[in-house]
Amino acid sequence: MSTELAIQHILLVDDEEDCNFVTRMVLKRSGYAGRITCFTSASAALEHLRSGEDRPDLMFVDINMPGMTGFDLLAACESDGILPNDHTSVVMFSSSNRPCDMDQARRFRSVVGYVEKALTTEAFEQVVSGHKTRRSPEKPACA
Repeated sequence: MSTELAIQHILLVDDEEDCNFVTRMVLKRSGYAGRITCFTSASAALEHLRSGEDRPDLMFVDINMPGMTGFDLLAACESDGILPNDHTSVVMFSSSNRPCDMDQARRFRSVVGYVEKALTTEAFEQVVSGHKTRRSPEKPACA
């Protein structure tokens, strides 16, 4: 699988260091060779995103974090106009498979997917495929 050009920078927002470690390992095993930026708090990630210096191609955002949740982070980003944008795909990344969490995630305009922890190479390949599809120019209709 080639993630070149499609995804060069992943932002991972999860308060669990072990999960971040496992996710980085799965990304490498999947052939991802780009940059990974990790934040263990949503407020630190928000501060980084508000700086405007560095837009990720893909964001994995945990839901349940102390202080500011992943939903709080996305609400602030959408309120500030940081997300959605034409560059970043946001995937909710949680150990929760509760329908209410999935429904709430879908209400955000910036969220394009929901992946249960732990990330697998198959799930990452699906995320990359969806990101490429959203980023590709519209194909003309057949005459």
